[in-house]
This record gives sequence, structure tokens and C-alpha cells, in this order.
Amino acid sequence: MKTVLILALDGVMDSSLAITLDTIRAGQSFLSGTGKRSQVRILVAGHRKSVRTGAGLQLKADLSFRDALKEAIRPDWIVIPGLGMVSDDAISTRLAQKDVDAAVELLRQASRSTRIGASCSSVFLLARTGLLAGREVTTTWWLAHLFRARHPDVRLDETRMLVRDGPFLTAGSAYSQLDLMLAIVADIMGTAIAHLCSRYLLIDQRPSQARYMVHAHVQHIDPTVIAAERWIDAHLAEPISIAALAAELSVSAKTLARRVEAATGVSPVKFVQRRRLLHASHLIETTSMSIEAIAAKVGYQDGTALRKLVRREFGTTPAALRS
Repeated sequence: MKTVLILALDGVMDSSLAITLDTIRAGQSFLSGTGKRSQVRILVAGHRKSVRTGAGLQLKADLSFRDALKEAIRPDWIVIPGLGMVSDDAISTRLAQKDVDAAVELLRQASRSTRIGASCSSVFLLARTGLLAGREVTTTWWLAHLFRARHPDVRLDETRMLVRDGPFLTAGSAYSQLDLMLAIVADIMGTAIAHLCSRYLLIDQRPSQARYMVHAHVQHIDPTVIAAERWIDAHLAEPISIAALAAELSVSAKTLARRVEAATGVSPVKFVQRRRLLHASHLIETTSMSIEAIAAKVGYQDGTALRKLVRREFGTTPAALRS
């Protein structure tokens, strides 16, 4: 029998928890036609048997974290739905609470024999275990700068919707819990069942978060990086050299590279390319300009180059962005 253990901490995002349960149950429903429904068991664990969700609803858990450790349950997957933490202070306050300590202990002990999935802000909780050191993960793009500051030993790629590294599966923003759960359903029930879930739940394929990033949303705390963004955005149509950008900011190219990588996780060259692509995607989605005109406006030689980059970085086409 396959077992999925869902960790429901107090304040869990109702939507993330519901997505988790609904996707697995949809898979079970499709499995019932094959006579295998009983082979998948779902357990919800809380710090106590009664959990209060983020919306204030009361949830009766199947067992407590302590019971899960005591009974030596060996789940195939542990899933941590999003916790709804939206600021550095909120993250610090939430991760200092006792139920987080209990969840961390459970995850550390279980990690020897199970796989673990987390999305959005719950990736911060998973990282607190120390299990992600040296691993590659993703989280929601607008919390990326906070994650890097807290966990410099973890390789973060916030442009990706889903990242699998060894026994760990992480997803981006709260609703990418859908993508996370489809991957888990595929693992425990098969790809055919996951495909049926995707079709019946109308879940689209979203390999990248990059296209959803708000191009004017500045979250960096480094003033040099903020200034770099502003200068790049004002000169997108022009050739931009890293040496010239560093000179404009009155720093060395080496210092610029160090600060950009610390704040964003990418090199200055990749950083410039990301700014171009974010502006390009904004223009594609909000204007009727031709792809060639947009390419010229953001500094690419022709529409073909832009189309290739959109495909590579966003996992889709300009036409799909516009539809």
C-alpha cells in the first residue's frame, strides 16, 4: 500500500491543503476503476489532533506529529502544503513556533526512507531541517530574495515551477501545489492517472514561473541591484555591457557580479537577459505589437531570437502568451 502523509500545521493555507487532498482523491477515483483504490492511503497529521487553518476553520487530523513518529509510519510521500507566510517577519515568527519544531523533527527522521514535497512558503520550513543543503529547489518568486538570505547553502531557481532533487520535490507559488501533486500522483499511481487528473481538473502545463513575475516588482534589498534594474530597464533597446553597467553604478564589474548573484542567484549577463524577457513578455501580453517590434524594443536583433528565448526560458511560445 502507498501512503501519503500530509503535514497540516496551524495556519495552513486552506486552498493549498484542499488542492493536495482533491488531487489525490481525484487520482483515487480514477484508480477505483482498476480495482486499486485501496492501495493508496491518505493521512493528515497535525501538531495536535485539531488544526486551525489560515481561514480559521477547524480540521480534525488523523494523527499528531508525535503519533506519526511513535507509530513509525513509513509514508511513501510527505507533503507540506503552503503556510501563507508573506514577509520576513511573518516567516521568522512562524518558524519559531513549537509545531514547526515538531514538524522539523518528523521530517528529519522520515527523510531516511521517504520522499518529501513542499510548495511556496513551506519550502522555508523544509529548508529549516537542513536537509536541503547543497540541493536545488524552487519557491514562489516573490519570496526568493528572503530564501537566499536565509539559506545560502541551498541552490534556488525561482524561475522554475517544479524542481526535483533526489527525494525532495519543491514547487513555486501556492497554486503550483497543483503541479506538485500531479507529480506525486504520477509517482504513486502512474502517469496515466496523473494525466487524467490534469485533464479533469483543467490543470495547464506551467514549467516556468518566469512568465508570471511582475517585471516592476522590486524585492531586492541591495540598492546596487535595484539601481541596476532601473538602469537596465531604461536602456533595454541598447547594447548593454556589464563593464558599462558597473561603471554607471560606480562599482567594479566583480562587485556588481557578486551583488547581483547574491540577490538573484544569476550572473549579471543572465540578469540583463531576464529583464529583457520580462519586459518582452509584458509587451506580448498587453499590446498588439509584432514580435519583431517587441524584440527591437527590448534589445534583441530579431523576432526569431526572442521566440527561441521565450520558448527556452518560459516553456511556451509568444503566441501562447498572447492567447
